Amino acid sequence: MQLFTRLCLLLCSLFLLCASQTHAQATTASIKGTISSDKNTPLAGVTVAAIHLPTGIRRTAASDSSGGFAIDALLVGGPYTLQVAQPGFRPVLVTNVFLVAGKEAAFTFTLSTEVVAVGTRRSDRTALESAVPIDIIDMRTLSATVPQTDMTQILQYAVPSFNSTRQTSAGGSDHVDPASLRGLGTDQMLVLVNGKRRHTTALINLFGNRGVGNVGTDLNTIAANAVDRVEILRDGAAAQYGSDAIAGVMNINLKADNKGGNVLVGTGVTTQGDGLTVLASVNKGFKLGPKGFLNLTLDADHRGSTTRDYSRDLASRPVFSFDRAEEEAALAASGKTYADFEQRNGDARIDNYRGIFNALVAATDKVRLYSFGGYNYRRGNAAAPWVLPATQSFDIIESIFPYGYQPNINTRIHDASAAVGAVIGLGPWSLDVSNIAGYNQMRYNVSNTLNASIGPSSPTTFEAGGFQFLQNVANATISRLFPKVLAGTNVAFGAEYRNDRYQIVEADQTSWGEFDAGEIGAEGGSQGFLGFAPASAVTGNRSNIGGFIDIEADVTKKWSVSTALRFENYSDFGSAFIYKVTSRFQVVKPLAVRGAFNTGFRAPSLQQVLYRQLSLESTASGVRYSGIFNNQDEVTQAAGIPALGPEKSLSFSGGLVLTPLPNFSFTADAYRIDINDRIILSGLFGPGINQNLDAALFRYSIDRAQFFTNSLDTRTMGLDLVASYQHELGRGSFTATAAANFNRTTIQGLNVPANFQSLETDDNPNTNYIDPRQLSLIETGNPKSKILLNLGYELGKFSGVVRNTYFGKVEYYDTQTDPTNDFGSYFLSFAPRTVTDLLIGYKPTKSLSLTAGVNNVLNVFPNTVSEAARNGRPPGGFATEELFNAYYQGRFGKPSNLPENRDIFPYNPVQMGFNGTFVYLKAVYSLGL
Repeated sequence: MQLFTRLCLLLCSLFLLCASQTHAQATTASIKGTISSDKNTPLAGVTVAAIHLPTGIRRTAASDSSGGFAIDALLVGGPYTLQVAQPGFRPVLVTNVFLVAGKEAAFTFTLSTEVVAVGTRRSDRTALESAVPIDIIDMRTLSATVPQTDMTQILQYAVPSFNSTRQTSAGGSDHVDPASLRGLGTDQMLVLVNGKRRHTTALINLFGNRGVGNVGTDLNTIAANAVDRVEILRDGAAAQYGSDAIAGVMNINLKADNKGGNVLVGTGVTTQGDGLTVLASVNKGFKLGPKGFLNLTLDADHRGSTTRDYSRDLASRPVFSFDRAEEEAALAASGKTYADFEQRNGDARIDNYRGIFNALVAATDKVRLYSFGGYNYRRGNAAAPWVLPATQSFDIIESIFPYGYQPNINTRIHDASAAVGAVIGLGPWSLDVSNIAGYNQMRYNVSNTLNASIGPSSPTTFEAGGFQFLQNVANATISRLFPKVLAGTNVAFGAEYRNDRYQIVEADQTSWGEFDAGEIGAEGGSQGFLGFAPASAVTGNRSNIGGFIDIEADVTKKWSVSTALRFENYSDFGSAFIYKVTSRFQVVKPLAVRGAFNTGFRAPSLQQVLYRQLSLESTASGVRYSGIFNNQDEVTQAAGIPALGPEKSLSFSGGLVLTPLPNFSFTADAYRIDINDRIILSGLFGPGINQNLDAALFRYSIDRAQFFTNSLDTRTMGLDLVASYQHELGRGSFTATAAANFNRTTIQGLNVPANFQSLETDDNPNTNYIDPRQLSLIETGNPKSKILLNLGYELGKFSGVVRNTYFGKVEYYDTQTDPTNDFGSYFLSFAPRTVTDLLIGYKPTKSLSLTAGVNNVLNVFPNTVSEAARNGRPPGGFATEELFNAYYQGRFGKPSNLPENRDIFPYNPVQMGFNGTFVYLKAVYSLGL
């Protein structure tokens, strides 16, 4: 009986176990599949994540050596999202997956190699396989989630070797953000779109502290929502792409989707209530035939102006008088306070309207036609310093502005580009022919100002002229991969013809002319911005033709080498021959070493060759005229300034690529870039150099002149570090990326014409042929280090990211406009700063994603100008600020006004701007899901 009882219990247990297994099979499901590359090679170690959207439960698996994977015991139903990711390959995302109880859902994934189009002419190179360092920035994710809306600011917080800071009170640079790479000049980074040369702006940066004397590319003319990714080649590449690529190359890849799209909206504001931003953007893909596409993007954005910590100092910028009693009495009599004379000193107000297209059509099996381009219209509004009775009483007309006025510098910018081309299969060879045209126009309008020499009938708005630049590039490239030569050899060669045209457009006479209706002593021209006079108007053209050959060979499966040779001839200064050699060796599977050696050149921009303008300098003691004169001007020739030639470079780089785990990679690259005959703006020179220059200055009725000149030899050395890691943590996914750039530029030599040798060695720094401020901006005007640390976690419908950006020290000489000051200016030192951003994402449905966040959550500001002066050095070699101030008081009988404009412009836009904390919200609705 006891045995019978035990047998019954055993049978019952077996029945219950079988029932439970049957129930589990009926209430769970599984996913299996295989993963291979686009070369039909099984991929091991690929991460596959299945996310159950209703609960946020995340299950993961890794593929085995045959590429197979399986995820069991999944909840029935859905929807699920499948994420397939592997470094070096483009990720795959599958949405709207539903699972059936007791059944396996089978998938076959083919991952496309995440090849790069910059730095190589092979079609199968990945970033980690490249012999030179390349950053790949996913703009699809960043444009939809980060606080910034324009390209320069998005990249500022994503790439450590890239720097761009919005300028203030810097003329046209308030409206076009200058950008640089590896601490070099704005014009030493070449920009491509879809692998084709992008035109530069018509603007030369003449003021501020970024890119002074340089001409750059306006990245903000391209809508971020139109971009798939940005590739940044951190190595000289002039031999591959021509002039301007001394520091590196940025290639902007436009979206090429033939379906779907998105609607992106965003808004944000600073915690001080200004700087409102609004963005609305639509992207949509369309099919063009069975293998073609048309991708369109339309967007508009608004950015409000900002002002921070304005005040007025009697020694610097008083309203009525430098005497305190007189100042207070005049303010009381006028019924005004300093609040009525607030100086706008932050971001300019900007409105952008953009349209971008990218298209491809397969005309035949061997012919693909492509086209891309876009248009950007921008309105900008910035403020010049106030015109006030204390310093410019003659330039105030009481019947119009009785107590002074703050001129507004307004711009209208039109930027357009279009490319057409074809890729033609010629047997095993491929021919790519294209023509790219680009146009940039900038016009100035000055408002809330007057021309005091006209008198009471003066208008208060002036059309001040501007400039425009047109570039056309025609090229042809033939390439072929020889798979059986060594372990694979790619040969490419081609030619390019480029034509540039630059024009300075004359302004209305009222904006530059001097009339007799005003008071004696009244200055001619519109205050705040002097219009372009007929003497400044100029039109010029330049053409160049070049040819290149580019060979990349895999000597073995572990060792690759490449070389590029290029010859170019310019119509205005002659020819250049340059070359580049690179190599990469896979030491062991997780470790590769790489290096490059190249020569390069940068042709002087047509803007630098032709630019000329007279301007009014506002100083604490009034205004004075100065002028920039080009190589053809009488003043330049009288001064003995040589004609501009090209900059020449020699650079080395070496590094390693470490991939010990499928989810971890690390790269380190050191570099040295030597540049000879670097083009800068000279110092400002008055009478006394020689009789011919004195006579020329008198004929132009100006006080000082300056010129573009090949005057500098520099050496830049640096180190780039990049690491990324991804790990499944709990029910979610954790990612960490760290990247850093360390760089140092030193002056190796000065090239000074004989007429100016004595000025370079005298005791007056304000008459140096090479301006000390320019030298300091080149040597220490960019952060010496920049470090990024981003931490992210994704769990179901939620995600969070913490971004930290460390900006290193920045140092340079302050401006100096006082003609009585012969001892120089403060050397300003801005201490390092760290900016922290917080991003929180939520995806309520498969089509809608929301991101809320804070930029600069800790409300970090750079040093004020006054703090930077105390961190740095006072003028004239004085040991302390107190000693210098005592000397100044004794010599001039008044308190020092240095550093200049410390009250109305208390901050300089050095490392990261000075708007403080910014809160924002972005929403993206995906079309076609």
